[in-house]
Amino acid sequence: MENIVTTIIMILIVACMPVVSKGEEPVDTVKVVKKADEVVVTRKGTVTRLEATRMDSLQNGKYYIYEVDVRTSSPDEEYDLPDLWEMKLPFLPNDCDNCSGRRLRRQLTGFSHVYWGWRFNYNDRREVKNGFEVGVRDLVGVRWDHGPQTVGFSIGAGFGMMRFLAQDGFCYAKHGDALVFRKISEGIKVDKSRFDVWRFHIPVLLDVPLGKVGNFSIGGVANLNTYASSKTQTISGDERESVKYKHFQQRLFTADLFASLTIEGIGIYATWSPMSVFGAGFGPELKGWSIGVDLLTF
Repeated sequence: MENIVTTIIMILIVACMPVVSKGEEPVDTVKVVKKADEVVVTRKGTVTRLEATRMDSLQNGKYYIYEVDVRTSSPDEEYDLPDLWEMKLPFLPNDCDNCSGRRLRRQLTGFSHVYWGWRFNYNDRREVKNGFEVGVRDLVGVRWDHGPQTVGFSIGAGFGMMRFLAQDGFCYAKHGDALVFRKISEGIKVDKSRFDVWRFHIPVLLDVPLGKVGNFSIGGVANLNTYASSKTQTISGDERESVKYKHFQQRLFTADLFASLTIEGIGIYATWSPMSVFGAGFGPELKGWSIGVDLLTF
């Protein structure tokens, strides 16, 4: 990239040399565009035109156009600009190891894969309803790729929570360190009975660009289930009672398979959770899959 910036400066110096030599006028100053993805230089008559394209994080192009009009100081004098610019286009060094198309680059990411979705259980359905989940899978992370519109690899860190609702006629309770279900006695109405798991995410993803506006991500997500609690609220006559339990023996580590498809930063995702939230004797397995809305950038 330093070679590109140096070459741009050389273009302006070469284009303005006749002005300095003939009229002793100062050279025009033009802003340098750093990390340009594409540079096009054309010349028509005495006007040299430079167009630079730079892509932002959403792969939207920003264009910078500069023009330099080189003329002699005296209308009576004639001076033709040389056709030889003494430089090789398109400004790439002979050593391709330094070419931006092949060099592996690293960049920070953040607020990626913000999600909200429905969670469907394929076991424990007798006692547990389908629930939901919400969070940010990649609050901060690192991505490696070879440039814009290339396949990349990313790893990050985020957080989220998932909620499981008890089926009608059941409520969550605690027996020792285990999460258990109890049947509701007659005359007692359950306003709500839920079980929440808060967790940290470590996503390891392969990102495949789909044109200029689309993206497909696939990989695995490691979950650190750091906190779990249950809350049951019952109504008996005019009395309302709320009971909350915590300090369960949920698995500290679980893993999900993840895939998402986004267009213009908005899309859908799907996960499969083959690992149980609780070990044998400490609670329901709560295995399932989920689908929902995924925001690639927020």
